[in-house]
Amino acid sequence: MVNYPSPGAVAYQLPVHAGSRNEIEKGKTGFAHFFEHLMFRGTKNLSGKEFGNLYARLGCENNAWTASDMTDYHGEVATAYLPQILAAEADRFANLSFDEKALKDEAGAVLGEYNKDIAQPEFMLEETLLAAAFKQHPYGHTTMGYREDVLKFTERYKDVWPFFRRYYRPSNVAVVLVGDFDFEKTLSVIREKFGGWKDPEVEEVKIPQEPTQTEARNAKVILKKPTQTRLVVAFKTPAFSTKNIDSMTLAVLAEMTFSTTSEFQKTYRFGKKWLDAIDAGPNESFDPGLWSISVRLAEAGEKHRAEILKAIDQEIEKLRSQPPKPARLNATKKRFRNAALTSWFSSPEALAGRIAWYTTHESDLGVLDRIFDRLDQVTPLGVQTYAKKHLLASAKTTVSLEGSGK
Repeated sequence: MVNYPSPGAVAYQLPVHAGSRNEIEKGKTGFAHFFEHLMFRGTKNLSGKEFGNLYARLGCENNAWTASDMTDYHGEVATAYLPQILAAEADRFANLSFDEKALKDEAGAVLGEYNKDIAQPEFMLEETLLAAAFKQHPYGHTTMGYREDVLKFTERYKDVWPFFRRYYRPSNVAVVLVGDFDFEKTLSVIREKFGGWKDPEVEEVKIPQEPTQTEARNAKVILKKPTQTRLVVAFKTPAFSTKNIDSMTLAVLAEMTFSTTSEFQKTYRFGKKWLDAIDAGPNESFDPGLWSISVRLAEAGEKHRAEILKAIDQEIEKLRSQPPKPARLNATKKRFRNAALTSWFSSPEALAGRIAWYTTHESDLGVLDRIFDRLDQVTPLGVQTYAKKHLLASAKTTVSLEGSGK
């Protein structure tokens, strides 16, 4: 809980340490995202409609999202109504209840969302990339799950409850509050409302480990409609951690090499105008995952795909062959720090989101301070060492997506 100068308002987040990473059973992918929907379907004390009406009546924003490593329930509420929202959240986490008809209705909504997503080039690119890059780890599928599994959600009423009991338990969920509230009184409310919720006895599930990738992989997607070409080059990289400087080294490396201030973008996006967009954000996964460099080609770049891929490879080779100049690295670290602080503290909701995200990876609030401590420790030689160790041709997966008629 963090007090924040937002008079009369509080942002809340309830992150659950369960995402598509935890979907290890064959035929049961997409369950974490499915529960994101099912959690709005009511409790033993409130129907789904009553639950929704309560939040609407209190003027409370109430939403959720699912990622590979977590599912997050979040919103903003007037301080005066915070005890009622905490009571409602405690109720749905401890007493979720819905019948088979409600599950089938929500299954239809999820299928509709999947059909909408699969029509988007970025989703097809992601789905293909993950399947190519991961052969055993659940990171090999998107949070939506496989289509054949989503189609069977209507038959999964008995199957969803074991997933809920395993992951929706007190030891796997946090309550994050940022805003205007009395700390002691609010802590008392949390203890009162959540105190009766107990961990069930569940069997621990081991996540399959991905074997070391030893060869470059390639895949291609052809859409049956005109679309701009997308290219993605991805490398296997370590899991997020503040126990060493690897994660922050990658974050700085990515910013320095492919951000809007990079020579790469100056040349290929703003100079030659071959690219419409480029994204190379750092990897912050719970297990070893992917760092991806994604580009969308402009019309002028369509005939230069091979040159663009070669240019990306050359940027990576520069990182491996020599340390970056200290002045460039220090400027990047300063810009990264300023951007993070500006965005993290821009609102109660923004700060609550960062706390929820990073404390799901490392369970103490000190993780935020450690991120900046590790940022200070990144050196030119450290960047080169990281690139030589992790940005290997044998750990690379390249995927292209293009439309028909090109």
